[in-house]
Amino acid sequence: MTRATDPVVVSTRSGAVRGIRAGAGAVFCAIPFAVPPVGERRFRPPQPPRPWTGVRDGTAFPPAPPQTRAMPAPAGRSLSSRGAAMMDAARRMGDTSAEDCLYLNVWTPSIHTKSPVLVWIYGGGFETGSASPPKFDGAAVSRLTGAVVVAANYRLGALGWVYPTGPDRAEWADSANLGLQDQAAALRWVSENIAAFGGDPDNITVGGGSAGAFSVGALLTQPAAAGTFHQAILHSGSTGRVYTPEIAESITTDLFSVLGVTDMHGLTAVPLEDILRAQVTVIDSDIGVRSLPGGRAWGVVHDGTVVVEHPHDAVRAGTAAGIPLLIGANKDEFRMFAALAGDSYRPPDESWLRAEMARAGVERTRDLLAAYRIRLRTRPATAPAPDALEELRTLFLSDAVYRVPAIRLARAQTAAGGRAYTYLFEGSPFGEPGGAYHSVEAMYLYDKLAALDIDTPEHRAVRDALAGAWARFLATGDPGWPAYDFAQRANTYQIGPTTAFAAEPPEDVAAYWLSAACDA
Repeated sequence: MTRATDPVVVSTRSGAVRGIRAGAGAVFCAIPFAVPPVGERRFRPPQPPRPWTGVRDGTAFPPAPPQTRAMPAPAGRSLSSRGAAMMDAARRMGDTSAEDCLYLNVWTPSIHTKSPVLVWIYGGGFETGSASPPKFDGAAVSRLTGAVVVAANYRLGALGWVYPTGPDRAEWADSANLGLQDQAAALRWVSENIAAFGGDPDNITVGGGSAGAFSVGALLTQPAAAGTFHQAILHSGSTGRVYTPEIAESITTDLFSVLGVTDMHGLTAVPLEDILRAQVTVIDSDIGVRSLPGGRAWGVVHDGTVVVEHPHDAVRAGTAAGIPLLIGANKDEFRMFAALAGDSYRPPDESWLRAEMARAGVERTRDLLAAYRIRLRTRPATAPAPDALEELRTLFLSDAVYRVPAIRLARAQTAAGGRAYTYLFEGSPFGEPGGAYHSVEAMYLYDKLAALDIDTPEHRAVRDALAGAWARFLATGDPGWPAYDFAQRANTYQIGPTTAFAAEPPEDVAAYWLSAACDA
């Protein structure tokens, strides 16, 4: 008789690996998809993994990539003891990390089937994250969607996103966007090996949340990833956050200065702890400032070598027209960031906020601000004061960074002849003060309702609606509602307490966005 803990062995192109049975399925941990990026390979592109003999143990999850910033707690409500313990564990995940990090995990419902495949790119602002529990629960996602789920580590912060500069920059021309190159290497591994795990190599979806979704936006048109996936899911991300070489070079130059080096070779010799300490000092600390044009942060760079074209321009030109897209955003994305930042998040005055709106491409800033004020006055009494500048900024940044770029991407994909399906997630596990804040969808996709003491019929319905849409899209390329049509104002499916189509951007602000940043 087979027990749930009995080992199960599969063969990959590099060698055999032993996993752990989980019901009819199994989980395989810490499979190398590239050689360790350590020593002379720090700041170098990923290379194929070295073959091994015998059976490799895949029963323990790998360490996370090196990182410093902890996962924030959800905003709006105190957690139960179980929920607090879960979030504390998630925050501590960054404590177990190593430069030798290029490993992936596979959760499969059965090694004997041909199931849809989801390759998950985790979020975390390009500075934090992990392919392993508790930060990513592939077992829950696989169970809820019926897919083979793969999650791969990729390099973070300066180690993954430094832009080569200095007198020896020509020797490092292929080392930009290393985190993105790691992701593409993982996709190639999946394309070549996933059939052995019960996955369908002809039905691979790449998906991501937040920084992971912005990565997916770049992978859509990255030559190194071409042909490795067939569909894409982007939740809270788009093709809209890509840094210029000039900004990226200035960040690297400042990093050199802080660390006392003058070139890339010097950077390879700096102790890891020093790099981690320095990398947070050379970027903008305000989440809004860093996410708008002109901001400074780690992330995808339009370098011309790895990211050859700007991803949005490439989508608009039809490069991704053959890849169906499922694009989602949360209704109250910036509520969490506002709560975490406190007073530092509040604009000093209205003129400062209007200047920030102008940076995002808004032309009629006074009119947009007035429209947001009217919206706040119609909110429930439990919501913050309608004229609070921080609340106005939250509405604006939720649109500018997440909701409007999602529609920009859908418009570009549709205009190029491709298919895009859009949805607005409105699940609010902690009520009105928190709303549907950034990353809250993970509580539903990772099936954490019981752990958070919110396992009610209402929240289960939200979980099932979101997971069901993903499951249908993974299986068929269609989540179950009509594709985005920019000629229809009610163009976006709502997933939350109600399920109906809504206008995105909302009718009260559409004119100000559609004439500027949303114009694809």
